[in-house]
Amino acid sequence: MITASSSPNSAWIKYWGNRNDPLRIPMADSFSMSLDGPNVEIDIDHSPELIVHSFNPDGTEKILGEKHVARFGKTLDNVKTYLTKLGAPDAIPASCNITVRSNIPSAVGIASSSAVFSCLAKAIQGLIAETYELTETQTSVIGRIGSGSAGRSVHGGFVALVAGEGEEIDSAYGKQFADENHWTLHDIIVVPTMIEKKIGSTEGHPTAHSSPHYSDRVDAIMNRRQKECIDAVLAKDFEKLTYVCEEDVLDMHMVMQTSTPALHYLTNDTHRITDGIIELRTSEHLPVFYTMDAGPTVQLICTDESVDRVREFAYAQEGCKVFEAKTGAGAKIIKELATVA
Repeated sequence: MITASSSPNSAWIKYWGNRNDPLRIPMADSFSMSLDGPNVEIDIDHSPELIVHSFNPDGTEKILGEKHVARFGKTLDNVKTYLTKLGAPDAIPASCNITVRSNIPSAVGIASSSAVFSCLAKAIQGLIAETYELTETQTSVIGRIGSGSAGRSVHGGFVALVAGEGEEIDSAYGKQFADENHWTLHDIIVVPTMIEKKIGSTEGHPTAHSSPHYSDRVDAIMNRRQKECIDAVLAKDFEKLTYVCEEDVLDMHMVMQTSTPALHYLTNDTHRITDGIIELRTSEHLPVFYTMDAGPTVQLICTDESVDRVREFAYAQEGCKVFEAKTGAGAKIIKELATVA
C-alpha cells in the first residue's frame, strides 16, 4: 500500500475549456502556484475490483455518489491506457482500493479535485514503481487525466499545464518553472459559502466553446498572457503579476457568463470582497491581488510584507471561512507499506 499527500494549487492563468473533454486536454496553457495546504491524503493498493472510500475533514465517511465513484473508475481506465502506451500494460493488473482523506471542502472553488487527483497520480507512481518508474512529467499526465488542473499540483512551486498539440493522451503535461523556494507568496482563501456549487468544473468545461469571447481568450493566453505571468514570477515582479492575473480571472468569468448555459459562479459576497481588497491595496499600497476559480471563493495572493494586513482583512469578512496557505512543494509519497497477502 502507498500513501501520498497533495494540496490544491492557486490558478493564475486559468484552465477553462478543452480540445478533448474525456481526456481533459486543454485548449490553452495555464499557470499556477502549488500550495502547502489544505491537504489530501490517499491510500492506494491493488484490488480485484474498484473500491473507493472518502472521509470528510471531521473524519466521518463521505458517501460518494455513483458519478464520483465512476470518475475514479474512468480515471483508472485511462491511466491503464496511458501505461500501455508507456509499455507497462500490467502495472495495474486489476483495479485499486482507494481511500481519500480530505481536509478540503469540495466544490466551493478551492481546487479540491486538483489536490485529489494529483495525490492519486503520486500514489499510483509509488504503487507501480517496481514495475515502471514514472517521471514527474508522466505523473503529471496521470494527474491531468483525472482533473486537468491536477497536472500542475503534482509539481511544487510555480507550474504550467502545457496544452501541447494533438489529442494523444500525453499531449498536455505539467511543467515546473520555479520550485517552492523561488518565491514565498501567501494565499489567504476567503470562502463566502460552504454550499457546493450546482455545476462543477467538469460539467462547465464543455460550455466554454459556446461563448463568443472564448477564441479571443485562448489567443490572449497563448500569444501573451501565459508568458507575461511566467516572466513576472521568474522576475518576482508582483505588480506585473497582479495585472495579468486579475486580467485573466475577469476574462475567464466573462467567458463563463456568456456561455450557453451561462455560468454565474461569482456572488455579491465575491464582489464585496474583491472591491474591499482593491480599496485596501490602493489606500495602504499593499502588494496583494485577487483571483477566483469556478466558485464564489476569493483567493488573496500577497507577499510577506502584506500578509498580516491581508489576513486581518480576510478574517473581518462576515460569514466567511478562511484558509491560509503559501507556496508549497507539490504531491509527495509519505508512506510505503508492503501489501499483505
